[in-house]
Amino acid sequence: MAGIAVVVGSVAFLGALLLLLFGLTNLSADHDQRLFQLNATVGSAIVLAGLGGFLAYQGASALGGQSSKPFVVRRAWLILPAFPVAVLLGQLLAQNSESCSWLFPIVNVAMVSIPSLFIAALAANRYQRNHPLAWPVSWREWTSGFIYGAVGATMVAGVINTAYLLVASAVLVQTKGDGDVFPLEDALRTLPRGWGIFLDLSTISLVAPLNEEFWKGMLVAFFFFRKGGAARCFLWGILAGTGFNLFETFGNSLALVNPDQLAENTIGRDWWIFASARAGTAAMHGLATGLAALGFYGLLRQRPAYLIGYPAGVLLHGTWNFLVYAIVGDAFFSGAGPDTLTLDVLGIAGLALVFAGSLVMMWLLSGALRDEAPAPIYQLIGMRPRAELPPESRFRWPQYGRWG
Repeated sequence: MAGIAVVVGSVAFLGALLLLLFGLTNLSADHDQRLFQLNATVGSAIVLAGLGGFLAYQGASALGGQSSKPFVVRRAWLILPAFPVAVLLGQLLAQNSESCSWLFPIVNVAMVSIPSLFIAALAANRYQRNHPLAWPVSWREWTSGFIYGAVGATMVAGVINTAYLLVASAVLVQTKGDGDVFPLEDALRTLPRGWGIFLDLSTISLVAPLNEEFWKGMLVAFFFFRKGGAARCFLWGILAGTGFNLFETFGNSLALVNPDQLAENTIGRDWWIFASARAGTAAMHGLATGLAALGFYGLLRQRPAYLIGYPAGVLLHGTWNFLVYAIVGDAFFSGAGPDTLTLDVLGIAGLALVFAGSLVMMWLLSGALRDEAPAPIYQLIGMRPRAELPPESRFRWPQYGRWG
């Protein structure tokens, strides 16, 4: 695994350098096109170099037998004020593409990264604070979980999501629509509205959540050798979910600043809405995958009570996507979705509730869940929890079963 990490990380890092080398040599004179090119080139290079560089370094350190330092990031909340600044500045730059277009990709990456990195850091800090006798979360463990969600889970899930969309679209166009399957965008517009909505919702609220939460939650299986308890597995899920959110948000942000949309004046007016909503997905993805990870923990450790975590994570993810569809359903694959002010208001209110609820649940669960025992080294020297709880009583609030 360490060798694969070195190869993948090195390829990503070198790809970032080549992208900068060739992508910046032929920039358009048109301001809107130039903004899009810079965002795609410089932004992609920053993300690939950052994720790939960390992955290659950690993999090489593991191959060399170098131990990893404990994860310590104090006062992670200090990065939060930079998020509204990035949103405001990004809005101004998108609205005025002729001014400082080179700055937009840096601002865009900041907007994409801050919510996910903050939640991932907060979850790790909270776990270590509530589990003083657990083996410390290492930088290698933290970065590996985060980057797995950003790179590994997104790649596999993306292939499956795309395959379903293509197959389902072809079947529906042939049986319910009119004309050839390709070009797909035009063919989907021939579907009856009901079938178009079925295609959209089955893709984003059923197949995508089932598929994505499975592959993100699989981190528990890949980290199985670490023998993590319930709280540790929940943390791993949050890391994978927030990493996934970072990469997905960045991909969506590239599509949002293409010249066609700028010509329609959609980005200049609404870019801040996208940026704000994606902060909500950081919380949603973190909690959903944390729950899915608990489901995998229950399966692998034969603890049936935790199996509910996977369907709960899928339901949360599917609900969020459904609310997004209520707001911008007409912009999805078939174009058959609704576009009414009432649904916009209800959808936005629903997203705000899910976002707030996700933050609260992550905070409560990260304090309530407990691992079954201290790290083996502490058990060896006789350091034990203050009170041993029966298995059915371990899922309690923080005051129960604290390690002394």
